[in-house]
Amino acid sequence: MDKFVFVRLIKVNRLDLSLFQFDYDLTFAVFFMNADKTIYGRYGTRSSIDDAEKHMTTEGLAKSMQAALILHENYPDNKAFLTGKQPIETRFQTPNDIPSLRGKYKADLDVDGKIVQSCLHCHQIMDAKREIYRSAGKPIPDKLVFPLPLPRVLGLALDPKSRATISRVAAESASYAAGIRTGDELITLNGQAIVSIADVQWVLDNAPSEGEMKALVKRDDAFLPMSITLKQDWRRQTDISWRVTTWPLRRMGTGGLVFESVPDAQRATVGLSDDSLALRVNYVGQYGLHAAAKRAGFRKGDIVTSFDGQKDNWTTSQLLAYIAQRTRPGTTVPVTIVRNGQRIQLKLPMQK
Repeated sequence: MDKFVFVRLIKVNRLDLSLFQFDYDLTFAVFFMNADKTIYGRYGTRSSIDDAEKHMTTEGLAKSMQAALILHENYPDNKAFLTGKQPIETRFQTPNDIPSLRGKYKADLDVDGKIVQSCLHCHQIMDAKREIYRSAGKPIPDKLVFPLPLPRVLGLALDPKSRATISRVAAESASYAAGIRTGDELITLNGQAIVSIADVQWVLDNAPSEGEMKALVKRDDAFLPMSITLKQDWRRQTDISWRVTTWPLRRMGTGGLVFESVPDAQRATVGLSDDSLALRVNYVGQYGLHAAAKRAGFRKGDIVTSFDGQKDNWTTSQLLAYIAQRTRPGTTVPVTIVRNGQRIQLKLPMQK
């Protein structure tokens, strides 16, 4: 610990977005950085609402810090090796430069007054970037709909108490096909030194829509090169339903509805096959734009079986992606629901 200088940022009102690029749905994120602002790595990962610390441990953080120190000890000789870890070019220098946020928040917090209302929340940065496309009637790009994918899109799970030791490889996954196995230690991915799960997410966030991704793993005393095949739409395997930034997406296209998948065992009771759409409404928004579904006649317990003519067995994430990319504000889409055994047709307004 005494080898680091700790700096804590407690506000993002004028955050330098050309430097601090991370998962804006997090409540805790770490940058390992040289004094000249060269980034060695990132730490901080989340995949659910209920278990926010699932991927973070004191042991894992300590090992990531040790890995960052090794990179630091070899700096600047390894500067070229660190190129991929650096921030990418951004259109906006600060949140205040994003149109929907411009002028809404002062540079400093109102510590003596309405401090909560004066503080820009991290997730609002992503919200505002998506709103640019939605307001213009354009599809929101995959990278903004499915940000910072977890390693599981490659079929991998990493041990949170380690730097990057693989605790599970899903059968028939891209990683398994590449030869990666449980117990392997991920050393580099796409040419970048990996110091944490967040580093893997950074690589995936900037990866192509399809192609080959090189990996280097350590198995026992051997270093083994691997090649992971990214098939088209791999990014869409990401679960975004837990993210705070999905609330604006729900406003845009579900009118404030929150869904849960109907278990396979219950599908037959409502006459649905295993491959058909079956999303049960477990919450209906009550106010403002989040009450659009309520005004349209939706109720808690309704089961959506068709959305704008789409009947495939979608997850909530897939439905939100369809809304973000295939619907337009000011239109309505037909929605079929099952309520008390009866099929009902409703119209749902699409909003900004």
